[in-house]
Amino acid sequence: MESQITLTGYVGSDVEYVRGNGWVAARFRLGCTPHWRKGTEWVNGTTTWLSIRTSGLTADNVRDSVRKGDPMVVTGRLRTRGWDDSNNVHHEQLVVEAFALGHDMARGVSNYMRPAKASVQVFEDEPLGPSEEDLLNGAKPNPLEPPAESDMTVREAGQGTADEARGSADEAADLDELDGDDMEP
Repeated sequence: MESQITLTGYVGSDVEYVRGNGWVAARFRLGCTPHWRKGTEWVNGTTTWLSIRTSGLTADNVRDSVRKGDPMVVTGRLRTRGWDDSNNVHHEQLVVEAFALGHDMARGVSNYMRPAKASVQVFEDEPLGPSEEDLLNGAKPNPLEPPAESDMTVREAGQGTADEARGSADEAADLDELDGDDMEP
């Protein structure tokens, strides 16, 4: 069973962006403070701080769009991350693996801009060397030889699968090193 939630709050840290071998991830802290009316005055409740994590294309967009102090709406999967510190004390932190984020339009105005599309060369599933039949007849493979220009197609960025766009949650787990008490505003 998945725990999907939607939160509103204010960004309480700068966005941390990490690039690995074939993956990207971003993280920031979100403070959510409940407000209610008591008589004629507004009362603030206790602020709950959560780590918001994203990967793939969403991480790139978060890096370019989100700033400390921005009001946000975040939807994602709620997780609890636990770790032991150097004194062997166990800590836990609420983490949201976000798949949809945006500025809170109830708090201000935002201007949407599509990211520029970049052309990416994608090699089809054509063999890079001689066929199996040619190899049986004595042909030698050359793994360093690139495919001919006619064997390549160009695909616009953003036309991949949904899994490619989301990135891997396992890769984003490398952000665990960034999580901890050091981000509390």
